[in-house]
Amino acid sequence: MRTQRELYTEKRTVYECERDECPQCGKPLMTAYTSGWKTVQTMSEVIMIAEQPKRCKDMECPGCASLLRSVRWQQVAPRWCTYGYDVITQIGWQRQNQRQTFSEIHYDLQARVQISETQVRAIYTYRYLALLACHERQQMKRLEAIAAQGGLWLSLDGLAPEGGEPQLWVVREMRSGITLR
Repeated sequence: MRTQRELYTEKRTVYECERDECPQCGKPLMTAYTSGWKTVQTMSEVIMIAEQPKRCKDMECPGCASLLRSVRWQQVAPRWCTYGYDVITQIGWQRQNQRQTFSEIHYDLQARVQISETQVRAIYTYRYLALLACHERQQMKRLEAIAAQGGLWLSLDGLAPEGGEPQLWVVREMRSGITLR
């Protein structure tokens, strides 16, 4: 059985959708519901957040079925994650730029965030790398232009694992220096 984390905070914030008019028909929006409270750990504090998405009041509008969520609520932490983007970024930075192991990252973070070494590994694998892949998609137009000028020159480099870590493979485009995977 897992030991429950005890996170106490007095700071509670409800984020309401910032839009007032339906993007489909221009009529006013109404609050659809208030979500349950979500506890989020950031590098500096523990906060509880909730959101109030909106939908169109006009039941005939095609936009009535879709919810418009708060942009500010989505900027605090990913959905289904109790760690803020700053924690995710810190883990990725320490792992990729400072070449730290997961146990070193855990040791550094545990003074500021309640987190286990297993959670550090999971956040890096399932959150940080997914965000990194989204960032890489922004390079697609540049890569297509390079490919049209004579093709892509790809390099594949494998890094030896350290202490039971999985092997890491890196794929780069040589002329631009863009890391693909």
